[in-house]
Amino acid sequence: MAGSYQYDTTGQSYFFLLTVLLLILLPFTYSTLFGGTERAASRVKAPCAGWNRKAAEVKRVGSSKGAFTLRNALLAAGWLAFAVVVQRARSIEGEGVQFDPFAILGVSAGATEKQIKKHYRKLSLKFHPDKMVLAVNQTKEEADSHFVELTKAYKALTDEVSRRNYELYGHPDGKQELSAGIALPTWIVEGKNSPLVIGAYAILLGVVLPVLVGRWWYGTRKLTKDGVLNSTAAKYFHALKEETTFPQLLDILASSDEFATDPALLSLRKSLGKAAVDEYARLVSTVREGVDGKLGWEGYASWTPAKKRARVFIAAYMLRLPIKDAKLLKEKHLTASIALPLCSGLASIALAHNWLSTYIAILHLQQFLLQAVHPSSSQLLQLPHLTPEIAAEAEKRGISTVAQFGQLKVDEVEKLLASKPEAEKRDIYEVAKHWPVIEFVDAKFQVTGEKVVTPGAVVSFTLKLRLSPPGQAASKPKLAVEKETSDVEEGEEQSVEELIGRRSAEADGVVPTPLAHAPHFPKDRKPSWYIFVGDHKLNRVFVAPHRFTDIGEDVVRTVRMSFQAPPGPGLYTFQVYVTSDSFVGANAQKDMRMQVEPPQEEEEEDIEDDISEPDEDTIAGQMALLKGQSVKRNGGSDDEGDSEEDSDESDSETSSSSDSDSDSDSD
Repeated sequence: MAGSYQYDTTGQSYFFLLTVLLLILLPFTYSTLFGGTERAASRVKAPCAGWNRKAAEVKRVGSSKGAFTLRNALLAAGWLAFAVVVQRARSIEGEGVQFDPFAILGVSAGATEKQIKKHYRKLSLKFHPDKMVLAVNQTKEEADSHFVELTKAYKALTDEVSRRNYELYGHPDGKQELSAGIALPTWIVEGKNSPLVIGAYAILLGVVLPVLVGRWWYGTRKLTKDGVLNSTAAKYFHALKEETTFPQLLDILASSDEFATDPALLSLRKSLGKAAVDEYARLVSTVREGVDGKLGWEGYASWTPAKKRARVFIAAYMLRLPIKDAKLLKEKHLTASIALPLCSGLASIALAHNWLSTYIAILHLQQFLLQAVHPSSSQLLQLPHLTPEIAAEAEKRGISTVAQFGQLKVDEVEKLLASKPEAEKRDIYEVAKHWPVIEFVDAKFQVTGEKVVTPGAVVSFTLKLRLSPPGQAASKPKLAVEKETSDVEEGEEQSVEELIGRRSAEADGVVPTPLAHAPHFPKDRKPSWYIFVGDHKLNRVFVAPHRFTDIGEDVVRTVRMSFQAPPGPGLYTFQVYVTSDSFVGANAQKDMRMQVEPPQEEEEEDIEDDISEPDEDTIAGQMALLKGQSVKRNGGSDDEGDSEEDSDESDSETSSSSDSDSDSDSD
């Protein structure tokens, strides 16, 4: 079958454009509306009405994500272009309509052959080119073509050959030439446009594509796997020590090159007026003369301007110092937004050295940055609307943590928050009652298939946790008794799914977690928890942290880890830490012990195959007879005497063998 290809001249290329737009828009729309952990967490119902309600200062700088972002604008423009292309494509008239002889002749499908001939005779008298009068704007070629179509339709219904072709191929002339159109407009292949098309391809493939790939390649080469600049990671590597204190961590964090190269920060610093410069000077004095200035700040005079500004704004953010200038206020929140992700780079270096105290300090730094709380301040300031004066009064009454505040009775809260409006009282109390406090339900370790832990064995560590909010902890009993045994419980068996590590999320108690309560942090963030094992006496992390996010109040969350047992036998003590990266003070610690037993020597035993006895007339049977073992006798033997003699002899040998075995055992 012959075939021909032609470029589109009727606008069919719109369908190709629609396909390309859909390939881009569908994943882009999904990632914009539903992708990312923060977007998933934002769809989870918050514990209470006051949860993560942004502070007035954050709303003032407008740092939180809104509907009118560049990403949303591009998404809207893309779907608008898609709608325009769809409208253009709908206006295209279809070609290649199926041949229908009944419609061409104007007869019904149930007409008889006689009726068809009669009707065709009338049409031929009317439309024969030699007899019809051409209408206005009608050419002779059009009249001839119309009469040919009538004739083909008539033959398709009356002529035997034409009818068979019509039934088989859909046309009275038989197989038709295949005509495939390429969904590209004709102007692309026109000779006069060739230089433009070739130039466009050359720019796209020779300039644009290499530039994009190069920017991506060199951009990724500048970053570590934690998304930190290589130059910043090098500074962390040389500055971090085994006993790095929290103030020193702040100084190291402020030295990050991100604060000196971020385009948004640079733009804000260039556009500051005289009033902003004066206010920044007062801010530096306030920070250096306050509680934060008494710690750290070593070598401040030799610091770069970018490091000085970053350190000042980090302190101002955690101390919640008021700033009047809008640009300085925005710089403060932008500095906090940049600083928080950089903590992952600090944590990676601390874990590479297995420094326990330094790693815990970095996790605490993440908590303080997200909650905008200084280490010298009260943890109660994480609650919304709470002032330092109220927090100080609560601490005088022995209430120093949010969990303790959430356990207060209503009348006690009323006395403590007497100066607050009812709406703010309700927000403070509700957030405190739903504060995510981690509770250990069960913790155990074991070696799969063994009852004891031996040196160097792979230990499976299972930890069961749940959230125990202060407002519900008293009303809910503990779900299980905490265990510190390394032995497998009697009768406890693991399923095949557990042995191969294939378990459903529901089986492990995975419950979607809402956004973290962070009223003073400009961005939304999903909370995470880290489980790791260490020894505070040796200041070492023994088991690398395991990160998990989804945990609920009513379902026990099961987390499984594996590590290698110590190389020598003995009793080992260690601590299991469950630390949040979002909430100050919402951590848990459990002391555990592990008895490592020395390996037992296996006794060598000769294992005999007693599945079946060998036949007497085989080599195995003869060897068994020599050893005094029983064999299968041949049932077809004619000499009964021989059989009896053999039987007696065999019994004698067996008895002798048994006596010999008994003597051997007694010896």
